[in-house]
Formats: sequence, structure tokens, C-alpha cells
Amino acid sequence: MADREQVTRIFRSFREVNQTFHHAIWKEAEVLGLTPIQYFVLKTLHEKPRVRLSQLAESIHIGSSAASGIVDRLVKLGTIKRERLETDRRSITLMLTEKGEELLRRASDTSMDRIAPLLDLKEEDVSEMIRIHQLIVQKLLEVERG
Repeated sequence: MADREQVTRIFRSFREVNQTFHHAIWKEAEVLGLTPIQYFVLKTLHEKPRVRLSQLAESIHIGSSAASGIVDRLVKLGTIKRERLETDRRSITLMLTEKGEELLRRASDTSMDRIAPLLDLKEEDVSEMIRIHQLIVQKLLEVERG
């Protein structure tokens, strides 16, 4: 019984943190007129410009078909664009437009206000937390892979 309680405590802790982050991102996206996942795609393309759809989907942990729908909507909004690679005309990469960059610039000030308290965490606490997160992911993936 103690084993189940431990797993439940871990799950609840992650759920609470996830919900808190989601709420902060939702507020951020709402100010910009975007959904949280659209906002996350823009942030990802800002950090990793000229990625393929499959790379984008993998980096934000969603399926390619879901990513494709999100990208289609963002293209229609004029915040991202598709570009063919000159070296391989069959390959398409994604990048932010000026409008997408401007949206992210406007968001950065309010974003920092929401996440600034995280800067109070000690570096060793952050490193330990990330180490434990990676360990949890590793253990769950081992079970999934059999």
C-alpha cells in the first residue's frame, strides 16, 4: 500500500506543478490571442528556427498530425511561415514571421513577471529537480519499452 501512496504523491505533485505552469502559460497566451499550445510553438520556433514539422512535434511532445493543425492555424494568423529548403525542395522548414516575433516580444515582459519567482530557487535545487525528473522519465520509458 505504501508503494501506491508514493506513486500517488509523485503523480499529484507533478499534476499540481503542471497545472500551475499551464495556468501561467494560458494567461500569457490569452493576452496574445493564442492558445497555450500555439504560444508554445511560437516560443519553440523562436528558440529553434527552421525546424521541420516532425522536429517541432517531437520537441513539444505532440504528434505530427496535431502539430500540423496547429501550424496551419499559425500560418493563417501570419505568425509563422513555411519555407522550402534550397538543398532539398521536398523538405519544408518552419520559422517565425515578423508578426510572430513581435508577439513574442510583447509577451516577454509579462512572462518574466509570472516566472520571476523561479529565479529565487537555488541552483543546486534546480539541478537536483532536473536530475530527478530525468530519472523518472527514464524509468517510465524503460517500462514502456519493455
